[in-house]
Amino acid sequence: MKLEELEEIIKGRRSVRRWKDQNVSEDLLRRAVEMATWAPNGGNFQGWRFVAVTNRELIVRMADAVQSVADKIASWPEASQWKGDAERMRKHASYFRSAPACVAVFVRQYESVADKILAVREPSDPDAREIRGFRGIAPSGIQSAAAAITTLLLVFHAMGLGAVWLAAPLIAKREIEELLFIPEGMDLVSLVAVGHPDERPQKDRKPVSEVVEFIR
Repeated sequence: MKLEELEEIIKGRRSVRRWKDQNVSEDLLRRAVEMATWAPNGGNFQGWRFVAVTNRELIVRMADAVQSVADKIASWPEASQWKGDAERMRKHASYFRSAPACVAVFVRQYESVADKILAVREPSDPDAREIRGFRGIAPSGIQSAAAAITTLLLVFHAMGLGAVWLAAPLIAKREIEELLFIPEGMDLVSLVAVGHPDERPQKDRKPVSEVVEFIR
């Protein structure tokens, strides 16, 4: 593949939130996940698990669980400080209920040798505690899952599908994990809703000059 072709795929991808009432084949989902597993990951641990849900009733149940928690959060007195934003959050929390398929991404946390050493030394050494805190900002398992999700989104786009990366469902993490019968030790990090797109979102990016700095 030429660099220009890869650039077209990357720049052409958008978050799609409206889909045609058309099923996504399991073959496409399986192929996309297989390619996502080639993403870089901490220590080549490959501690991820992908659950592809095409059962429309189950997707609705997951969306209902998210909506229930979103309604609860929006009803709390504290939400009045951000009334407009809280209402938008509540309104859009479960739009993925119309998606023909959802890929739930789970991860088993990875501990490097450095993590293990820091965990033992932390109680007696402030430096170790601080360094472990740095590591906790972006754990290897989360970085690995993010790399896989990014790959998944690009593959879906190259297939002609439209997908969106969803973090909001984490508010109903417990309920979704129970619905999907996930084994202990795996944590939900995201849902990716996917289908045949019924919209063509157009959003630009900031100029690269605003987000990059060279130190020469």
